Amino acid sequence: MRPTFLGLEMSKRTIQLSQKALDITGSNLSNSKVEGYTRQVVDIGASYLNKYSYWQSQTSRMSLAGQGAIGIGVDQIRDPYIDKRYREATPAVSENSTKCDILREVETVLDNITTDGLTASLDTFKKALSNYAEQPDNEELASIVRNEAFSMTNLLHSYYADLEDIKETNLESLDASIEDTNNIIERIVNYNKSIVKEYTAMALGKLGEGESVTGSYGPNEMLDERNLLIDELSYKGNIVVHDNADGSVRISMNGVEIINGEKYEQLYMKGSNKIEGEFSSELLRNYAAYDAAVLRWTSGDEATFAGGELKAYVDMLNGNGVYATGYQNDSYGIPYYESAMSAFAHTFGNYMNYFNGAVDEEGHVIDSDRLLFCTKEYDTLDRNGTRYAEYEDIDMSISNIHIADAWMKNPTMIGEVQDKTTGLWSLSLDGNHVNQIVEQLNKKSLEFGTRGDYEGTCYDYLLFISNRISQNIDFHNSRYEAAYATTNALLDSRDQVSSVSETEEGINMLTYQNWYNASARLMTALDDCLDRLINNTGRVGL
Repeated sequence: MRPTFLGLEMSKRTIQLSQKALDITGSNLSNSKVEGYTRQVVDIGASYLNKYSYWQSQTSRMSLAGQGAIGIGVDQIRDPYIDKRYREATPAVSENSTKCDILREVETVLDNITTDGLTASLDTFKKALSNYAEQPDNEELASIVRNEAFSMTNLLHSYYADLEDIKETNLESLDASIEDTNNIIERIVNYNKSIVKEYTAMALGKLGEGESVTGSYGPNEMLDERNLLIDELSYKGNIVVHDNADGSVRISMNGVEIINGEKYEQLYMKGSNKIEGEFSSELLRNYAAYDAAVLRWTSGDEATFAGGELKAYVDMLNGNGVYATGYQNDSYGIPYYESAMSAFAHTFGNYMNYFNGAVDEEGHVIDSDRLLFCTKEYDTLDRNGTRYAEYEDIDMSISNIHIADAWMKNPTMIGEVQDKTTGLWSLSLDGNHVNQIVEQLNKKSLEFGTRGDYEGTCYDYLLFISNRISQNIDFHNSRYEAAYATTNALLDSRDQVSSVSETEEGINMLTYQNWYNASARLMTALDDCLDRLINNTGRVGL
């Protein structure tokens, strides 16, 4: 005969389990709109006897059978493989999205070079030359040519200023991203500490045996918050996540261990106080120290990135293409487009100087009085207020190209030709020399960039730059769309496994309610049986 109250105990436990299942269902419905929440479920198992108890007979074991269900714990429905795949895909989304945004800013500055920007300015300059060729002795027409050249240099200066503004803005964005990354790392470490403490209480047996608590019933809400932060960190750069035996996590970013339990690294931009000059911020000083954004971990390891938002900022701030030196890289970033436009200024300016007899084929000054373009302001003054000419002839760029002092004083100088016998320069009244300049600008193939970035006419080169930036945007945009589609598919897969379905939870709620009602009815039946046994057994006729 079984123990008298065994059935009542089983029914009580079953009612408690159904109540807890209803509680978890209600919690799932309450958190269905909470970001990062993972659906929870009560793990239930059948209560069983210890068949290895040698002192129990087969008969006594049978009398204790049928003890109902027991609650094992509250588990999360989560797939670690999908999490891993998702965190591998997200860096490509943030990297290519950020690069597209930055390149579109550059495009806003430079895209008009082939329409109403530099190309139009070059056209206006050539038209002024053609008009001047008809009257080479007309100083007013000559002044118009010089003024159009002056406008072209100002346009190049504006490109430089705008690109520098974009660089500074994105340098600040990189700094904000670094701060955000460090904050995420610290918060993950804080959750590591709290989760380990919870596992110490909830999985003490496993910890005592030196086993891993991974897969044990733990602090589910804390695990959700930590997983959400790990997802955010994956947008910053490629990460690899490992579970530690005590419930904490170990995270590496591109081969550098940045988190391990309570230990962690912080990211910063390396700088140098040795660099001279005045800077509006320490951030700009750090960048100027290496002409690049150089990132380090507090461990001393160089911070390199295979993907993610941080890589996007570094590539766009350090990418100088074929012109890369030092800590710069070969991406087509903001420095590359500065260098590319400087290559135009350098090649165009020196070619005009060469045509005017001021420099040799290498661009070195042979007659400073014949310079049309130079790197110094034409109105430079010495301490006594006297104008003077000082020229740097080989480093013209969009930031420093100017009209030479000699051309400012003598606008008709561009129409002069040299006598081969005497070496003297004099104004050519037939205009052929000026027309030849126009023809050469249309047809002359020039080398742009000291490393052979491009060879062609001035117009071809401007079209090349415009096409390159468009192609870069299209490339990163296509990669972004592909990565975004992949992450969306993985999110859908994860939602199917882990998110709360109101329909499914509604069905569960009805199921657990029926379970509760049936258990309560069973307890009533067992109570009736017990009442019969206690109050009516042995009373004849009752």
